Amino acid sequence: MDTITKKRAIKKANELGEHATEDDVQSLETKLPSMKKSVIAKAWDKVLFLWEKAKSPEIPLSLKVAVIGALLYLVLPIDVIPDVIPGLGLLDDLSVILTVVSKVSKYALPKIEKKLETKFYEISCQKIDEKLSAVFASILINTVITFCVNSIGCMILIFKPFGNSASRYVSIAIFAGVFIYGLVRFILYMKEYGQMTKKIAVSIYKKKSFSKGISDFICTEYKYIAWLFSGIKTVNCVLPENCQIPDVPKIVAVFERHYRKRIVLFAVCFILYSALIAATKMILLRM
Repeated sequence: MDTITKKRAIKKANELGEHATEDDVQSLETKLPSMKKSVIAKAWDKVLFLWEKAKSPEIPLSLKVAVIGALLYLVLPIDVIPDVIPGLGLLDDLSVILTVVSKVSKYALPKIEKKLETKFYEISCQKIDEKLSAVFASILINTVITFCVNSIGCMILIFKPFGNSASRYVSIAIFAGVFIYGLVRFILYMKEYGQMTKKIAVSIYKKKSFSKGISDFICTEYKYIAWLFSGIKTVNCVLPENCQIPDVPKIVAVFERHYRKRIVLFAVCFILYSALIAATKMILLRM
């Protein structure tokens, strides 16, 4: 089909879209299926794509007019090239459909990519949060268990339920067992997370800031994330409406929250063990 005919067809479609009524749009649902034939059948996915966008509230009015016009041009018998001409009758319809699909794609695809990118960050933050939560839960459970067992050992040492010698040996066995258990868990933890913990600690020390240190660790350790964040910051300067895309501080906040919880847990454990040892020692001295 020559360029002039194509331009005439597109112009006609635009006119149909501009003058379309609500009844015209509603009629498309019943009339479109009958057009699935010849060359249009091979591009039927494009027709369905336009029909979906015609019903979408996210498509701007100017673009929706073009979409509806293209679909009306397809179903109405007022084409530049009559549909009854074998082999040629639907070429102008196809040309209009493909032209409008190209316009809609230029608008819709960046929106889809933006949603996918946002979803990627949401899932990333969620997975990081879940992993760190699982690690903290494991540390918390084992800390509570070891403290309770050590407390039992101290109680046995104080009240001597098995006699002086036996109670002392039982307490020593409990303390030794807890120590070995804690040592094994520490070795396993360092084997799995030791390098990461070391890098985070070094980064925090160099930056003299908890948040800056973790941020530096993330952007150094995960090159892809650093590159992506840099790109997002650049885009946000040009397109402020992209500000809802998660930035690096959100991932930093996840790390920071969990590591602060660990610091608090360590401080609480230090206070409780200090109190337990002091109380046990004081009671034993008075006996």
